[in-house]
Amino acid sequence: MESEEFEAHLSAARAKRAGLSSPEGFDVFESRATSEVELLEVEEALGVQLPGECREFMKRHGGGIFLFLDLLPVAASDDQEDDLRRVNASEFKHGDFIAVAPVGTGDWWGFSVIEGRCANQVDLWDHEDGQVQFAAIGFLEFLACEGLRVGR
Repeated sequence: MESEEFEAHLSAARAKRAGLSSPEGFDVFESRATSEVELLEVEEALGVQLPGECREFMKRHGGGIFLFLDLLPVAASDDQEDDLRRVNASEFKHGDFIAVAPVGTGDWWGFSVIEGRCANQVDLWDHEDGQVQFAAIGFLEFLACEGLRVGR
């Protein structure tokens, strides 16, 4: 999915939600954008290179609540505990998978790592057996499908 198509889906989702009421203090798009420096620091700490789509999304929109997804921020804010570095350093010590979003069942969406580079496709890591299966061809497609529920 190209970024222009994704941004159109995001704008449509925001417009649709604008007319709906939410509980006070709850935002369906609540995120913390990141800087290139923070991205480089996390990549160095984890020994990986994140896919370009993920990097650009994190700089433009950031991690946090993204409608139906809870994306790990690159760097946690003061009131958060989980971020890319902490979760992956503690949960995925082997360095062959980088988690970016919890499924809510103990499983994670993220990237398989091959020779220090994250694959462009998003995979689903199963907490019960450690198996990884294909989820989406790219990060923006994953966000559109799982986060914005495009096509559902």
